[in-house]
Amino acid sequence: MRKSRTKKNLLALSVACLLGVAGCENSDKRIALPDEPDYTLAETWYDNPLAQEKKSVDVFYITPTCIWDWTGQDGTTYHHMDVTDSSQRAAVDASAALAANLFSPHCNFYCPYYRQITMESWMTDPEETERRYAAAYDDIEKAFDYYMIHLNEGRPFMLAGHSQGAKTVVELLKHKLSQEQQGRMVAAYVFGFPILGEELEQYPALRTARDSVDTGVIISFNSVAFPAAASPLFAGNTVCINPLNWSTDTAYAPASRNLGSVFFNGETSDTLRQQAGARIDLAIHSLIVDGLNPEDYYIPSISTLFPKGNYHVQEINLYFLNVQKNIGQRIKSYFGSK
Repeated sequence: MRKSRTKKNLLALSVACLLGVAGCENSDKRIALPDEPDYTLAETWYDNPLAQEKKSVDVFYITPTCIWDWTGQDGTTYHHMDVTDSSQRAAVDASAALAANLFSPHCNFYCPYYRQITMESWMTDPEETERRYAAAYDDIEKAFDYYMIHLNEGRPFMLAGHSQGAKTVVELLKHKLSQEQQGRMVAAYVFGFPILGEELEQYPALRTARDSVDTGVIISFNSVAFPAAASPLFAGNTVCINPLNWSTDTAYAPASRNLGSVFFNGETSDTLRQQAGARIDLAIHSLIVDGLNPEDYYIPSISTLFPKGNYHVQEINLYFLNVQKNIGQRIKSYFGSK
């Protein structure tokens, strides 16, 4: 892939799916909500075109923030996705397609649309953000229940999500999974969201990965070019594993360990495979990525949340083939331990 084409794909991705945008808004006294999703309907689930023969393991995937504030016909401003709106579902589909490409070689892919909070919602007061997020989490709990009762058929499964979706994976682990379900969970991939030390202490289900083959664990990382580029939203993060060498220490993994970066069109970027190495900075528990030009990934409109040098948007893309291989490794390890 030529560099110019790579940058074009990155910019398209940044517009489609980011955690937040620049600007602020006042807290609402009342939250106007779209209709609650009905998960018995096919339109409330992403239709994976890669689905083929049934696999022995599922993944329940939760998409990142892809929706902006929008205005209803009555002039009401909404801060949540309307899952019945085909244009809003289409806005989410690029992120769902990336994840489907990542997991489908190894897993049956289940991805519900939900009343995710909008990009602007991350720029309100944190209490207001959480107040709005309650509806998003409620939808995912109901989607997960439907998935478990009607779709899972007792198979082992993975949980995965990026950004807002990663936050929701953590919340499911903290509050939702039964002990039996925890025993069937191969792993949970938490792409691009912080996990705090107090959460690890309070919730035993939050067990973090230590290598490439442990199971029932959380695999989590955030990526920056240098420490000053860390997002203020991720202050206090305590979890990071390096997807290039599956180590939690500071050992540097050179670019030769990067099997390949993949963007939304599914092509492998040979240029990035030769460029991106990484190490963990234990002061911020994030990956320090070298070999890339931060200018190519800088998005001024979100710089208050993601300064120049922050690679939040590319969290899955940069290590795509390493993570895809690791999904298979953990599944093999899970069945080998049974």
